[in-house]
Amino acid sequence: MLITNQLNASQAAAVASLEADCKKEEHLKGSIFVSNEFNFDPDLPCFYLLYHPEHPSTLIAFLSVFAPAPTEAEIYAYTAPNYRHKGCFRALLRQALLVLRKYNICDLLFVYEPNARAFASIQKKLDTAYQYSEYLMALHSPCSTNRALPEKLVLLPASKKERNALAKLHAAAYHLSEAASHQLLTDLFESEHTFARKLTLGSKSQSIGMCFFTAGKKELSILGVAIHPAHQKKGYALAMLSALLQELTTIYPNLPITLEVNSRNIAACALYQKLGFQITSQADYSYADREELLEKITP
Repeated sequence: MLITNQLNASQAAAVASLEADCKKEEHLKGSIFVSNEFNFDPDLPCFYLLYHPEHPSTLIAFLSVFAPAPTEAEIYAYTAPNYRHKGCFRALLRQALLVLRKYNICDLLFVYEPNARAFASIQKKLDTAYQYSEYLMALHSPCSTNRALPEKLVLLPASKKERNALAKLHAAAYHLSEAASHQLLTDLFESEHTFARKLTLGSKSQSIGMCFFTAGKKELSILGVAIHPAHQKKGYALAMLSALLQELTTIYPNLPITLEVNSRNIAACALYQKLGFQITSQADYSYADREELLEKITP
């Protein structure tokens, strides 16, 4: 077993190959985390690789830990189809739990797709508790996006200089601390291919909404959509995204547009569907306590 906080080129290639085999076997669509860039501590050992005992170059199981905050971690894992039900996942998980104990991370979320048959039996044994789902939605043929913004509403580019004000708006919309929102927006503004927009209201150009989009080679992704609570339920989110979609489909006419949404955010799910987005994949999140898990899997 190899434990590391960063994959080299050959390790990343082996993980990609294992992932491809598992996705083909069970018709999965998601992707596993293979970067430590967004972990709260980049030195956290977050990758666990299990190799064949007689063929050290053959990767048979892989587990990754995504911990953007110091209180909770997400667990992703793949085991090669021919090596399932042999204790591979259990061995990797136990080592990961021992590391997370040192970092005092107690709350765990297992991330898996609904049709991942291999994880179904594991979930039952671990007795994890389903919490919510994350939907990946895609827009291939936009609904009517040519509607004009209501009077006094303007969608404008936002710059890094406006980060503090936008962080306050984001924190209020998502019920986060301003520090957490500030760090998130800092990461987004520093991304070379990510761009910000702000929705302003009135002659004073007061920002009441915001959103980001990332321009990739094969698709566009919308993220960070927020409307200040004082201005919610007035149709401003629909207006803002309609204007953004009109802009994106004009500049990037041949690229699909994607976004992610939490199943608990019913209003957002309905909004995106109204705009023409459709669910393309789903990831479920189940909770488990670190110490309770260790008791269950320790011989």
